[in-house]
Amino acid sequence: MRETSAPSDTDRANTAPDAERSSNNINSLFPPELLVGVFDILYQDIMERLPFLLPYDEGLQSFKNHPLEDSMLVCRVWYDLIQTTPTYWTFVDIGALHNTALGEQTHGVRLFGSEGVRDFKIRLKKSGSLPIYVTVAPECISDFSTVLDILKEHARRLETINIVKMPHLKSVTLRHISSEQLLQLFRLSLPSLKRLHIDAFHLVPPRPEPWVGGRVEIDAPQLYHLSSHFHILIPHNPSQLTSLSMSGIDMLTLQSTLTRGQVQLPKLLHLRIVDCEPGLLLSTLSIPLLQVLVCHSEEPSTQPPEELPEYSHVKDLQWSDVGLDPTFDLVFQCCPNLTRYANYAIGKETTLNINLLADGPTILTRPGGINSIKWPNLEEVLFDCATYAVLRELVDAVPTIKRIRTLRDPVASPLNRGEDVEGERKFLSALREKADVVLWRDPWTAI
Repeated sequence: MRETSAPSDTDRANTAPDAERSSNNINSLFPPELLVGVFDILYQDIMERLPFLLPYDEGLQSFKNHPLEDSMLVCRVWYDLIQTTPTYWTFVDIGALHNTALGEQTHGVRLFGSEGVRDFKIRLKKSGSLPIYVTVAPECISDFSTVLDILKEHARRLETINIVKMPHLKSVTLRHISSEQLLQLFRLSLPSLKRLHIDAFHLVPPRPEPWVGGRVEIDAPQLYHLSSHFHILIPHNPSQLTSLSMSGIDMLTLQSTLTRGQVQLPKLLHLRIVDCEPGLLLSTLSIPLLQVLVCHSEEPSTQPPEELPEYSHVKDLQWSDVGLDPTFDLVFQCCPNLTRYANYAIGKETTLNINLLADGPTILTRPGGINSIKWPNLEEVLFDCATYAVLRELVDAVPTIKRIRTLRDPVASPLNRGEDVEGERKFLSALREKADVVLWRDPWTAI
């Protein structure tokens, strides 16, 4: 994050007289405490965007300069107030911001070296003893051991840790940190940690040995948001965990070491499974209060569990449709109180090539037809593609449906050659008498 200098005499000389008088009037009318209250709102609006989701470049743009840079340039009073208020220095970048503006598929990497470490220490000092939000790009750091030593000193203050991989960097100059270094970070006592995200960056060796045999437990009693790639990382006491995302875990390797319901997550509300064997993972977790289940994969599961508990609190199920999937069938049956179902992961729409889809949703085209399924009282359904004729049949079978979304319009882009387009228009007209029907990511027309 680039440092902002105080307004110079030249800046003040070039400031419009009216604007300068206005800032002076504000400073005379409002006490510093009130200005701090306004700055708090502006700063927290930015901080609430943490932890970042992909693409990181988009999220990090908010931190390219200090979130209150414009305010610091108004006048010396505001500059000094922001510079000396620890609250506004709680975001710490280690290597990521150096590489957000390099462009797609770049071959150059700006390494986080001695100058970055110096700025890192300055920001930690400015933030006093407050909880801090840290974003780390390990592959862009010259000496990760130095950074790790500094983080150890401030471990009790870490509230958000974002360990990210900059997705556009392809250079062979990227640094690979050791598995042991990463494990040292997770062995720390992290009493303030609430949010942790770990991306798929390179490790040497490729996978830490302690993770091959099972899960790694971390001492983070307040952790409530956890997103991790390629390993099972669970706090010693997971009683506060409400959101969990796991990606790329080799569940087949871990299968022999994990037993049914081994990981107790009594308050988990949101579970996201990406490119994992979902049946094995669901069998491992005890999640009695789960409300949202998302499973994104390009392949059907190959290891369906024999049984799963009933997920009576799950209202929202998003499951990538990749054909017949026995694990999905079992999960769907175990969610009797669903109100929303999508056959894709919401937010992944742009990754789908909907022009190649022609078979319609598997759940609507399986042998036995729509009426052979025991449907919950759904209110909202979202499909990557479907004919309006089939959707009309679904609404007749599940009259509680109020909202329907399809990413591909079967009128403008028929699913099959020779499709009855005029007939589809008639079905759409009849369908809209019973439910709100929208295309792609358009907003709902009715609440």
